[in-house]
Amino acid sequence: MCRYAFQTYKSHFACFACRKSFKKTALVDYVDHVGLNSAYEKILAVYQTPLKRREVEAKLGISYEEIQERYLADVSVCPHCGGRMASMGMDFRPPSRSDPEAWSVIQVLYENGFAFKGCGCSVGYAPPRHSADLPEWLRQHATQSQGEKLLEKIARREA
Repeated sequence: MCRYAFQTYKSHFACFACRKSFKKTALVDYVDHVGLNSAYEKILAVYQTPLKRREVEAKLGISYEEIQERYLADVSVCPHCGGRMASMGMDFRPPSRSDPEAWSVIQVLYENGFAFKGCGCSVGYAPPRHSADLPEWLRQHATQSQGEKLLEKIARREA
């Protein structure tokens, strides 16, 4: 069962410059604190319907993306160096500060769109341990376009 569905957990952020990780206020707590809770809930109620979502966002004068960006701008400041931290998801387990290679691997993964945003069960992958393993790992975990998936399916049929 997804543990994040029943309780609000703080979000994990990482500062690659300092090689530190911090748990920060969750988005739902942030919107409540800054008075955007009503708008946030109305947008979430229609989030899966793009046309209705745009209509609600226009009426409210704020979009989900704007709420998200405001949250990240306010919350993701590193308390150590003042730089912007990366939102890593609640399933992030930071490497030791004394392991620069592991932090380098995590940073490359983040820059390639991989974060640890799961439901508490699993994010579906574990990061490679060494930077030498990164190219192969990224190749194996790359998201394919619909065309690439179709070509792969055709190739399997012909083999």
